Amino acid sequence: MDAVDLAGWLLAVVAIVALMWMVRAAAKRDQALDARLQAGDMSLFDEGNLDIEEVVRAPAGSTIQPGRLMEIGPQPPLR
Repeated sequence: MDAVDLAGWLLAVVAIVALMWMVRAAAKRDQALDARLQAGDMSLFDEGNLDIEEVVRAPAGSTIQPGRLMEIGPQPPLR
C-alpha cells in the first residue's frame, strides 16, 4: 500500500466518521425537540432557529402570527 492509497483510506474513514456524527447529532436534536414539544415548552416560540409552519392542535381557522404567543378570542358558551 503506497501513500496515495493510505491517504485515500484515511479520507474515507474521516468522511464516514463525520457522516455518522452528523446523523447522531441530528437524531439527538430531534429527540430533544420532541421532548420539548411533549412538555409544552412555550420557549419554542422564541427560538430563532426554529421555523413554525403548521399548527396541528388548534381550532379551525387558526393562523400563526409572528411575535405573538397566543391570543384567545371569544369562547363558545358551555352547555
